[in-house]
Amino acid sequence: MTVRLMNQTWERKAIMAEEIVHHTLYTGWRELHEFPGTGEVKVLREESNRGAKTIVVRLPAGGQILPHNHLGVVQHFVIEGQYETQGKTFEPGSYRLFPTNAEVAKISTKNGVTIMMIYDPVESEPKN
Repeated sequence: MTVRLMNQTWERKAIMAEEIVHHTLYTGWRELHEFPGTGEVKVLREESNRGAKTIVVRLPAGGQILPHNHLGVVQHFVIEGQYETQGKTFEPGSYRLFPTNAEVAKISTKNGVTIMMIYDPVESEPKN
């Protein structure tokens, strides 16, 4: 599929060959390495060649994610607990969408939080 937007063209290709199913109750947590901070993660989907992934991040009481940036679009959905950043509180059901090249400020939690994070694929540079 070819997508045109304001004289720029991107080639989109099917990247998923099969359904992915995880029963997260049986998937163990591992130490967080995706970005700077203290916590645990479950990887639900990862397409390392395009930077796309879906993860569940669990920060303990007093945990934090340090400032960093993302190349592509990232979505956050708070499953349990709450976190604070830039004077705002995000509680269960809160949704955030970070645009491409977003700088993420420090995220901290007093009592712990579980967040689903969806990293959209990083698109290649447009062709003119």
